[in-house]
Amino acid sequence: MDRTELKNILREESSSALKSLHPGFFQDVEKYVKELEEEIVNINNPRSVESKMLQDELQSAITDVELIFIRRLKKIVTRATNNAFSSKSPSQDMNKLLPEERKVYDAVLSAINTARKESLEPILDPQALINKAKHVKLGIDKNNIGAQQKENVQADLYEGDQQIGISHVDDRSSKEQIGKSNINKEFVVVRILEDLPTFKAMDNRNYTLHGEDVIVLPALNAKGLIKRNVAQMIL
Repeated sequence: MDRTELKNILREESSSALKSLHPGFFQDVEKYVKELEEEIVNINNPRSVESKMLQDELQSAITDVELIFIRRLKKIVTRATNNAFSSKSPSQDMNKLLPEERKVYDAVLSAINTARKESLEPILDPQALINKAKHVKLGIDKNNIGAQQKENVQADLYEGDQQIGISHVDDRSSKEQIGKSNINKEFVVVRILEDLPTFKAMDNRNYTLHGEDVIVLPALNAKGLIKRNVAQMIL
């Protein structure tokens, strides 16, 4: 690696095309910079003409490699953004990325896809999210709640309502009303915003939840999680 080669690479990187670099490019530049630094130290005369020339060359090399890195980084981010919203296969020049640059590309692409899933997809296709939540809710209603368990859930929910300040005319009429209502109305669908430790809910089931889970929970438990800002109401 020398000054001329570094300048040529910088000039090529001024275009929007992604140029091929040999795998050890940045390591070669590092070696080149260290050699310049050693030469300057060996001269031991910062005021000499030779020392000043080497110092200029050193500063130029550092500036050039920084510009090369920044220009290539911009191209990588642009390609990751374009590929995230394209149904086509990534362009062939992806094989021109250095191994460390490929890691950057993969990380940016993953971050864009995650952000799109959380922010954009609910707007573009909200019905799909609702259908998914209803499917989860239906599966729990059919498979996981027996007759005796329903009675326990109703009683727990009734007691829970009293704890959070919901008034009832009398115990008997309220319990009868709950018994006659559809058990589905006592459950809500929420999206979990962060990982949670295992807890026992009002339906006597243990839940271990993770961020982005869409789950049906007893209303009282769901309200508690929402109040703590670790869950978001869906249905």
